[in-house]
Amino acid sequence: MSAHQHLNDDALLNALYGVADENEPHLRECAMCAQRFSELQWKRESLTSAVDLSADVSSDFLAAQRRKIFARLEQLEPKRLRWAPALAPAVAMICLVAVGMLVYHPATPPAPQQQGDVSDSQLFSDAYSMDQALEPSAAAPIQGLFEDGN
Repeated sequence: MSAHQHLNDDALLNALYGVADENEPHLRECAMCAQRFSELQWKRESLTSAVDLSADVSSDFLAAQRRKIFARLEQLEPKRLRWAPALAPAVAMICLVAVGMLVYHPATPPAPQQQGDVSDSQLFSDAYSMDQALEPSAAAPIQGLFEDGN
């Protein structure tokens, strides 16, 4: 590493906790990085000396602390939202019904039969004649294609 490029905080912390080589050549050559590194060492030593790490913590204290944490975690989730996942299918069904009602248009009923319309006997007669015919009436225009033309 060149002399004009200083170590970032991550590199200094890695050197402080032994993840990187503490005697890195840049720390020996660069006064600014060496100063920052010695300040980090001083802060770490002052914090560790202020806290008595030799005191044993009882298992009762740890269990009580764990219970408090779990109680706070349970309070984070509002109880009124616990039933929301069960409500989702009902909301989806209501939406589908609403969309169906907006899209659905019922067919109009047929108009009542008037005097000039075809009677039932005439309808049955026409249907019977079509059933008995050898060729359907729709084939007549095609037959004209095969007739000899003048």
